[in-house]
Amino acid sequence: MSQERNQTSNTNYQSSKSHHENQRASSPTPTDQPPKSHPSIVDPIWEIIDPKPNLQDLFDEFRETIFLGILPELKVKWSRKMTRSSGQCVHSMNENGDCKGCVIELSQPILELRPRRDTVESLLHEMIHAFLCARNQRDPDDPHGENFLKIMEVINRKVGTNITIEHSFDEEVEALKKHWWTCDGPCQKVVKRTRNMVPSSKERWFREHEQTCGGNFIKTSEPEVPARKKRHFKKTPESEGPAGKKRKT
Repeated sequence: MSQERNQTSNTNYQSSKSHHENQRASSPTPTDQPPKSHPSIVDPIWEIIDPKPNLQDLFDEFRETIFLGILPELKVKWSRKMTRSSGQCVHSMNENGDCKGCVIELSQPILELRPRRDTVESLLHEMIHAFLCARNQRDPDDPHGENFLKIMEVINRKVGTNITIEHSFDEEVEALKKHWWTCDGPCQKVVKRTRNMVPSSKERWFREHEQTCGGNFIKTSEPEVPARKKRHFKKTPESEGPAGKKRKT
């Protein structure tokens, strides 16, 4: 990988009284930040102004204001099935290992339990991954390697975010595990899951459990199912037609 490809540089502007002096400007990167004209993107006021932002709108805004339009347009969406992490960037690669495109997914079950700021920082985390993929600057041995950390630290410093290399929320992840099974054998093991999947021999640990304990897993807890609202229909006398006239029998 060439030095030019890995280098991240700011766009610097030189001003002078003379109109004949040349300006120096390097190619823009996410390290540049335009002057602030509105509250910080993690200001608590956004919890009131826009508590549940549109993900695609957020992406488009950050793409222009933080990544300066360098990051290609891509799809950003919520995932209801993602319950172990707050987000992921799915890369599509060609035969040469170059990035063809990315899709960013954020966990709706986790982030709807968290402040708006966590949605912003999780999105920016995944946008860094997408940016590095688009420029073929991903660290092959570590997805959060030197190139990732460099951009992450600059964005945090410039806009006041607290993007980290991990964004798992343990309390929220545990809170989503509402399907519980308890072993009726000596071990009394409790298995908690987000999905209604009974422990079975398809899992690696299950065989050892059969040999050392031999108990059966009994469902002991599950999420409450909201009661369905009864639909009320306007009763029409069977002996009357549409206009109130009695039907002939």
